[in-house]
Formats: sequence, C-alpha cells, structure tokens
Amino acid sequence: MRPKRFIGRGRAFTLVELLVVISILALLIAILLPSFKRAREGSKRVRCGTNLHAIGQGLTMYLMDSNDFLPVVEFLPSTPSDPDNPRPRVADVLLPFIRKNADVPSKKPTPTPTPNGQAKTERPTDEVFHCPGDVPGKDDRPDENTGKTYYETEGSSYAFNTRLYRMTNTDSLTNGEFANPVKLSEVVRSRRAQHMFGGQAAEEEIWLLRDYIAFHGKPGKPLASNYLYVDGRVADLQR
Repeated sequence: MRPKRFIGRGRAFTLVELLVVISILALLIAILLPSFKRAREGSKRVRCGTNLHAIGQGLTMYLMDSNDFLPVVEFLPSTPSDPDNPRPRVADVLLPFIRKNADVPSKKPTPTPTPNGQAKTERPTDEVFHCPGDVPGKDDRPDENTGKTYYETEGSSYAFNTRLYRMTNTDSLTNGEFANPVKLSEVVRSRRAQHMFGGQAAEEEIWLLRDYIAFHGKPGKPLASNYLYVDGRVADLQR
C-alpha cells in the first residue's frame, strides 16, 4: 500500500517526510532558543555596563567640581533614611554632569492626572539610569513598589555605595547628617580600605555604583550584576 501524499503543485511531501521536517525544525529550535536567550541577556548586560560607564564619567566630573567630595544621596530614595530630611536621588545629582559630558537621551516631563483632576508633572529622568534588565517582577518589593522597577521608584536602576561614607578612618555620618564631608581620596587611602583589601590598590576593588539587584542572572553567580569601580572599570563583583 502506497503512503498517502498531500495534493499540491509538483511533487508533494509524504506524511512521513513532513513529520521528519517538523521534528528537525523542533530540534533546531530547542538547540538555538537558549543561545538566542543568552545573546539577548548578554546584550542587556552590555547596555547596562555602557550606562554605568557613562554615569562614571559624570561622577568623575562631579568629583572634579566638588573638590573630590562624594555626593550625598539616598540609597533607596523611595524609603529615605530620614523621611523628614530626605537626601536627593543619585540621578538628580549626576544628570547635569552627564549631560555636559555626552548627549544622552532623556524623557520629557509627562503630565499625569491626580484624584482632584489636576495634572501633575513627574520629574524627568534619563534613560542612562535605566538598566534594560530592570523589569517588574525581578524580586519581591514592598507593597507600594510591587510591580514597579527600581528605575520607576528610585529614578535609577543603579545604587550608590553609601557605605563609602563610613569607610574613612573616623565615622563621618552622624544622625543622618554629615559631620565632615567625605572625600573619595580619603576613602581610598583609609586604614579601613587597606585592611579590607589587604593593602592592594583600593581603586581596583572599591565600587561606587552597582545594579540594585542581580538583573542579569542568579544572585551570586558570575556576570549577574554590573559594578562601577573607583578606577572607572565596569565589571562583576571582584570579591
């Protein structure tokens, strides 16, 4: 008994041939899909690193303008350390310097309706502070931030290392206020930094900003997060 053939122009595929083709296509998709996913995630990580590099250049200009004093910003602006005296967001402090250094795309203020019917204009934020891996659902967040990205709630996908404020030889942060301004050079040369990094070049070990969470992989795994270091490099966590 001859196998059935599908009627069409020219020679038609037999049912067996069609099943073989479908099986081969399914196998190719199964093989290539993870590669496409890794390439897409790798592209997001590269874009994220490019953003951090641009932010680092803006921070360098800020330090030159401030005589090496670190910016005073909140770690999580949506939950400030002192609600009565909140510090600014890192994006708001560094944006003027980033714009001077390069032409970065920015969002115009968008009017949004309020319960009383009046329009409220949100503060503009720049895409350079948005990591493409920062999407809703990456981690469990407080109720008021559920379903929102860090970029939406903090104005930045990147956290500033506020621990640097206490890495000098004496505590410089008292009751939410700076008793003495902190210079980056003081942090790098401090005994605490030397003790922490075994006397090595702290510029290569101390990070300034990083992804708020592991946007690019499982926490603790290589390449899961981007870090901006004092020496200007953008890389994974060194220690």
